[in-house]
Amino acid sequence: MAHTVVAVLVALAACAVVIAKVDNIIHEVRFAEVYRHWSSSETQKSIYVNAGDMILIRMNENPGTGYRWQLVTDDKDGFDQTLCQLQPTSGFSDGVYEPSTSTDGSDDKVVDGVSRPYVPPGAGEWPYPYPWGDRRFDLRCTVAGTTTLKLRYKRSWEERYSWESRLEIFVLENK
Repeated sequence: MAHTVVAVLVALAACAVVIAKVDNIIHEVRFAEVYRHWSSSETQKSIYVNAGDMILIRMNENPGTGYRWQLVTDDKDGFDQTLCQLQPTSGFSDGVYEPSTSTDGSDDKVVDGVSRPYVPPGAGEWPYPYPWGDRRFDLRCTVAGTTTLKLRYKRSWEERYSWESRLEIFVLENK
């Protein structure tokens, strides 16, 4: 009898493993190497994620110039927010600016456990008069489908933009 109970429990555990959903994963997407001028950014990328996964999008930005990355959310060009929702951890569609504190130009935000202001090579000289950092957008993808997210590098008071990068997101059903 005990062997039968153990066999049934093992079989149930095996079934649970087979039908369990994939763990939610955080994916990071960059369109350029860290601390490169926006014009070094790639214009298009694509990513496959499972429903429930999170995407952190990091865009190189130099806000002292007046330019910043803006997420297109309008009805005409905006992405489908029923598939992927902007998260409060990054200020929703505004994103959050993370200045670099690295002293060696790496992607580290902290060096030796102590925050330090980062001054990239050539800072103060044209075309990099101010230190770089990242604008981060956090998305949680919850429903299977496909959408395209557009990010534009522009000044808030101007209609035109200097650069556009697109992220095509394929959200797979998480079974």
